[in-house]
Amino acid sequence: MALDFALGLPDDVAALQGVARDFALARLRERGQEADRSGDVPWDVLAEAGELGLCAPGVDEAYGGPGVSVQAQVAMMEELGWGNLGLAMAIASQGLLASAIARHGTEEQKRLYLPTLAGEGGLLLASLAVTEPEAGAELEMAAQGEQQRVRTEARRTDGGYSLEGRKRFIVNAGREGLLLVLAQTDPDAGLRGASLFLVRQGVAGVQFLGRTETSGLKSLQIGTLDFQACAVGEGMRLGQEGEGFQIAREVLQLGRVLTAAAEVGTARAAYEAAVAYARERRTMGRPIIEHQQVAGMLARMRTGIDAARLLVLRAAGDLDAGRDATLSSAEANFQSGEAAVSTLRNAVQTFGGYGFTQDFPVEMWLRDVLGSRIAYGGGDVQLMEVAEAIGRGA
Repeated sequence: MALDFALGLPDDVAALQGVARDFALARLRERGQEADRSGDVPWDVLAEAGELGLCAPGVDEAYGGPGVSVQAQVAMMEELGWGNLGLAMAIASQGLLASAIARHGTEEQKRLYLPTLAGEGGLLLASLAVTEPEAGAELEMAAQGEQQRVRTEARRTDGGYSLEGRKRFIVNAGREGLLLVLAQTDPDAGLRGASLFLVRQGVAGVQFLGRTETSGLKSLQIGTLDFQACAVGEGMRLGQEGEGFQIAREVLQLGRVLTAAAEVGTARAAYEAAVAYARERRTMGRPIIEHQQVAGMLARMRTGIDAARLLVLRAAGDLDAGRDATLSSAEANFQSGEAAVSTLRNAVQTFGGYGFTQDFPVEMWLRDVLGSRIAYGGGDVQLMEVAEAIGRGA
């Protein structure tokens, strides 16, 4: 069920997709299952992904990356999600921060950070620090922007800022790397007074409060960070003051699309496993794939995956063309999540009792997709975005 290049993807994407597929098969599938059992994040696998050019593939060649389109990135991300959803999301985090710097960073910021975010000379891990204990999904809603504000504050100092606040559900938290922190620079301007800052993990004033234990996505480290009198120089602000929320929304749109592609990959993995099992498993003298109920489940799985993939490609096309992807990215993310959860539930059902054991990875994949559904606001937030677009006449 690899991507159909008749849909218009460039020929050279096939090679990149092949690298991602081989890496997913050789490294992500096995190490992801090991991490699910042990709880230990395989950080070395992320470094290997950087060496292969799979981290931040949108970074331009001038800064050490392959410089491919968003449609090419989703082709790669589907294969990585086929291997392991948590590791795919960790890899996607690299591209999200890199895209923000590429579009809004100074030339100095680009040359300083883009090569290492892409994996050149050793991978610099990337994290988005947007979500807070008191504010999460609502920060993603454009219509709520006037009423909301960010609790983390960036107070002016001589030559820069001092950050105060707390961020939760941070991917790759607690590791040496680069953070993109959303903080309030104008307390009275709502989200129009929010700005973005590049902060290195491990500097004075940034404290890792621990890993958040989750039921799924065990290969992904998610944690909480506390900022106390964290000094940030003027040159570490990304964009102008007050532009932080809009830049963050751009990043989150790309995040929705890349996560959707990874979920399609995980759903595809479950579908393939279910088909193989249904052809092998026999009841009443014939393979269970010949039973109408099982065949119907497989048909629904396949149809949902194909529909989600098409929406992901459309959203990626909007981003590549510079069009507003608010609606298409929300639709793609919602449909991919619905398809992934439905596919995994049907896959568990196809395997019967074995689907609820650790003898097969389908139960792990189900836990993983339930976790990924919470990212970027979850299905309800996506539907609210769609509803708002309809109200605007979309």
